[in-house]
Amino acid sequence: MSARVEGADAAFGSPVFMGAALLVAANRQGSWEHAGHGLEGLVNSFLPRVTGRPPLHLKVVGDAAGAGAVGWAKGKLGVDGGVPAVGEDVPLVLKMRAQAPPSFWDPESPVIPNTDGDESEGAAHTSGQFSGEWAGRVAGREWAASTRMQSVKSKGNGKGSQRRLSPTAEFPSGPAGPDGPAGPGSSDASRGRPEWQQMLMRHNCSSDEESFKAESDDASVKSLEDSDNEMQKVTDDDVRASEKRAGDRALAVRAAMANRVLSYKEYLHLDKVLQAQYPQSAIFDTEVHDEMLFIIIHQTYELWFKQMLHELDAMHEIFERGVDESFGPDDIGVCCGRASRCVRIMKVLVQQMDVLETMDPLSFLDFRDFLNPASGFQSVQFRKIENKLGLRQDQRIQHSGCPYHQHLASRAEQEEALESEKGRSVGQLLGQWLGGLLRDVAPGWDFSAYMRGAIEQAAEHDREAITMYPHARVGVPGAPQGKAAMLSELEVKREAHLKLFDPQAHEELVRKGIRQFSFDATMACVFIQSFPTEQALQSAHRLVTHLVEIDELLLMWRQRHSMVVMRMVGSKNGTGGSSGHAYLNAVIAKARIFTDLCHSSHYLLPRASMPPLPPSVRDRLAMVGLGRRRGAMEPRSERAKSFS
Repeated sequence: MSARVEGADAAFGSPVFMGAALLVAANRQGSWEHAGHGLEGLVNSFLPRVTGRPPLHLKVVGDAAGAGAVGWAKGKLGVDGGVPAVGEDVPLVLKMRAQAPPSFWDPESPVIPNTDGDESEGAAHTSGQFSGEWAGRVAGREWAASTRMQSVKSKGNGKGSQRRLSPTAEFPSGPAGPDGPAGPGSSDASRGRPEWQQMLMRHNCSSDEESFKAESDDASVKSLEDSDNEMQKVTDDDVRASEKRAGDRALAVRAAMANRVLSYKEYLHLDKVLQAQYPQSAIFDTEVHDEMLFIIIHQTYELWFKQMLHELDAMHEIFERGVDESFGPDDIGVCCGRASRCVRIMKVLVQQMDVLETMDPLSFLDFRDFLNPASGFQSVQFRKIENKLGLRQDQRIQHSGCPYHQHLASRAEQEEALESEKGRSVGQLLGQWLGGLLRDVAPGWDFSAYMRGAIEQAAEHDREAITMYPHARVGVPGAPQGKAAMLSELEVKREAHLKLFDPQAHEELVRKGIRQFSFDATMACVFIQSFPTEQALQSAHRLVTHLVEIDELLLMWRQRHSMVVMRMVGSKNGTGGSSGHAYLNAVIAKARIFTDLCHSSHYLLPRASMPPLPPSVRDRLAMVGLGRRRGAMEPRSERAKSFS
């Protein structure tokens, strides 16, 4: 059954209907008895306007404290199948469903009786007949289109609207409208009905508490206007630059495609690469099969060396600019990526020894004599890697009484190697960066004093444990026996550990060449490794870890090389004139580069022995990131400065 409703669109958008909706929503947590009395008058005014029927009486059913849906009465309004006669006293029931917000789209109690069955949305708009869900859809759309729900535009910004709500505002979380995927007949939670917070801006505030204060509103609008204008300016510049770059790139790609037809072989210059193997045994005698493997292995090494130099040059450029001028927001992260790639390359170089070891010693001896006086010692790229990372000249082992560069094949290569010694190495730049890190991340805080206090506290706990369990290590070979001996050993360890955090003692180690980093840089390294999970220190910790891995893998590669030499030629001299295996072992003992990073683990304490960081330092760590200033730590934004 259905009844034609004249002017339904205007009725649902009328102030009377909106007033009824607002009254019900405003009394969601209030007195439902009062809401019932108020609704009686509103419905008596609203219902005749929609249906042309006389006023009806209201009856409230349900818990007055509950938040339920507003429904129309069963019975005479079409649910029981009858249409009330004019003048008949029809009670109107407000059903209150527990734990549900008020809803004018409850399919269980149709808003308008329908006598002709369901109609499509388009037909309903044309005919003016609306029932149940379709009436709710129309009402929701009319309400959303009303000026009462227009977004509050930010003053001074005409490009868009922004709804600014009171922080104390609460909105009923009601069922959405019938446009959802579940469709009619499904639960309220699954239907796509219009959200009440999009329809009613209900503020649960006391009479003396306003949602928008005039003075705070003006201040916030001004702040938003300034920040929006600045952000818009930056965004427009970025967009224009990005568009220009995209256009230039498209033109460059098209020009490349128009000027040549590139093939895989041409791109990789395979005609040169694949023809660059010249076995010396084949030139001067009968070719030895395994010489081809020996050549390709070493050519591959040189290609990977070239890639490592490419990565190290990029890292060096970033660190040099950052230390001298400023670090960009992503610079340390980029350096982490470059260092991580070098780690993977070094792992490949170490694993390539497995392939080389498939050659037996006799096969190597079959062509080894043809290699004189060539030697791996003459690899200029490997010497440049050592120099760029920071291997010092006093760490090099000379053979034949000559510096390493004099053994290189040509004058050009010698000058190239010497040029790589100039300037600051990656290790030196790293030390300068770490030297200013603590001053920026925690100005005025003495980390060394903090660690000395932690050492004293840990020693006190150990004394108590020894006192309680004096026989814990009795009978253990090499362990001190008795309480007095254990306490004496503890005291020696305590003093040695405290000495590590003494600036004067550290300067003495630097003077002797045992340490390279300054005391501040060493403390920063210990700080990074002591708190690796702090967000502000995670990138720095990854970078330090990758550099230590590079140093370790270089050592492993030297060790594998030494073992392969021992396996192939024993203790014979090298083809370049060195003592062979003995020379390589001497290099291994002195060729560590990042020794200060490795030794920083000696300074650490277990997590259980570390006291909590001071609140000011922890707050600072929460606000700063690897940044732009010299020292690389700075507040992430101007907003962060206001909280310091």
